[in-house]
Amino acid sequence: MKEKTYNFLTSKKIIAGIFFFVIQLLSVNIYAQLPKPDHIIIVIEENHSYNQIIGSSAAPYINGLVNDTLTALFTQSYGITHPSQPNYLWLFSGDNQGSTGDGYPPGQPNTPFTTANLGAELLQASLTFVGYSEDLPSVGYNGSSSGKYYRKHNPWVNWQGSGVNGIPSSLNVPLTAFPNDYSTLPTVSFVIPNQNNDMHDGSVSTGDTWLKNNLDGYIQWAKAHNSLFILTTDEDDGSSGNHIATLIVGQLVKGGSYSININHLNILSTIEELYGLNYAGSSAASLAIPPSYWLNVTGVEAGNGQSSIPQNYSLLQNYPNPFNPTTTINYELPKEGLVTLKVYNILGKEVKTIVNEVEPAGNYKVSFDASKLSSGVYFYKIEAGSFVQSKKMILMK
Repeated sequence: MKEKTYNFLTSKKIIAGIFFFVIQLLSVNIYAQLPKPDHIIIVIEENHSYNQIIGSSAAPYINGLVNDTLTALFTQSYGITHPSQPNYLWLFSGDNQGSTGDGYPPGQPNTPFTTANLGAELLQASLTFVGYSEDLPSVGYNGSSSGKYYRKHNPWVNWQGSGVNGIPSSLNVPLTAFPNDYSTLPTVSFVIPNQNNDMHDGSVSTGDTWLKNNLDGYIQWAKAHNSLFILTTDEDDGSSGNHIATLIVGQLVKGGSYSININHLNILSTIEELYGLNYAGSSAASLAIPPSYWLNVTGVEAGNGQSSIPQNYSLLQNYPNPFNPTTTINYELPKEGLVTLKVYNILGKEVKTIVNEVEPAGNYKVSFDASKLSSGVYFYKIEAGSFVQSKKMILMK
């Protein structure tokens, strides 16, 4: 690992009104050059470990997906905690919202949360969101259970209302509202099986069959229509250190098994990055799944006689984010090429040229000391020939 350290230059303070206005205009991310999925569906299974699903004869449909050339299997995926509900909240909002059990979270059901969440982020970006729950008795239902429907598996209901970061009750719908025309699906949706079909009360085989019968049409469609299907599990059964099954299927996926360590926060951060959204809770400090691991993207030819660097060359990430006063940017080059890495302030003025040289293939870690900078939003941009990626970072003092 190659390490470099640089100091930032002092920059002027930014008027608060301009600051927050320009944040919305300039919210860019590492996936800015990649095609945004038209649709993403997320399904969450329950209470089974990785080995109880992956490789199991009880789950022939899921394991058939694993072997698909457009499936990425993440072999080191983990639930964050036990029991179920906090994991759903982490995945949807980057935080457990004070919930440590499966009962009503603090203040619920009478006082909706106002914190950031994936659904609200999508709506604020003029995109769409819907949560589909099997056995939900009516649109906007806010009770604890009905039949095999359980509220603990429906995180968005905790924000239901018209308040700050609210989710309209019209977006909390029964699974019977799921469209036959997949092109009419929202940008991102959760599909929550009932407690029998999510493997909680029913068997792995029951959940596997339900998935085939209810989602295979969309999954096959997604592989030819710029869309994704994400399957994960809330937690294991307590036997394997919360090791769970997670896979992504779709036209943008580079098939294979990947051993990077991920959890529910990484999935949330990935979706936020793909659509250029703001971050919810701890997803700001959680690395998105890098495009070089799972996005099936055509390489980009570098100009001016430089060597070609594939579009998936970069792991452009920084941690921590937000940070004070230092952060580290990581990036990867699969082959030698001219690289420039620059930092800009919120007004687009260059703060520092960090790298401007031909670098050999390898992984790079660049540490920054921002102790002389004012608090605010900055952007760092990496270029290699005609290829450009940018990402937002937040300095909080």
